[in-house]
Amino acid sequence: MAGTGSAFCHGADPNPHTRDLQKNMRRFKRTGFTVIELLTVMVFMGLLAGISVPRIRNMKERSYQATLRSDLGALRTAEEAYYAENLRYTTDLADLDFRRTSDVEITIVSTDPLKGWSALARHAWLATPCTTATGPDAVGVEAGAIICSNVAAPAAGAQGTR
Repeated sequence: MAGTGSAFCHGADPNPHTRDLQKNMRRFKRTGFTVIELLTVMVFMGLLAGISVPRIRNMKERSYQATLRSDLGALRTAEEAYYAENLRYTTDLADLDFRRTSDVEITIVSTDPLKGWSALARHAWLATPCTTATGPDAVGVEAGAIICSNVAAPAAGAQGTR
């Protein structure tokens, strides 16, 4: 009869020491992760965090700068509406139909309120301000242009430049 040889015999082991060793090995077999596996996962997560945190910080700075640009654009529109009604510009934000974003501080300066104005906007969480100007106060730039210092240039090829 095929399959009845000694190689296929899985009967009880006649050696009592081997039988006890197999029983003890089953008793000490534990479930869960080893220290090496846990350390490997921790190192991998540390590398991911090291790569992603600077990118997130750069995105936050660029979003703050976008807030400044938006507020200065709305201020420019409000100043032009004020000029259309009063034939002069104002340096007082309370005179304008304008609400600035929280954490943004805007300062309006004018050498001649009949001809132009300039504004500087600072965000509480951003070191570099943005400016805009019109009339004779727009020195060296196009009138109405919003100028911001570069926060951090994106990696080459990551995004198009403006």
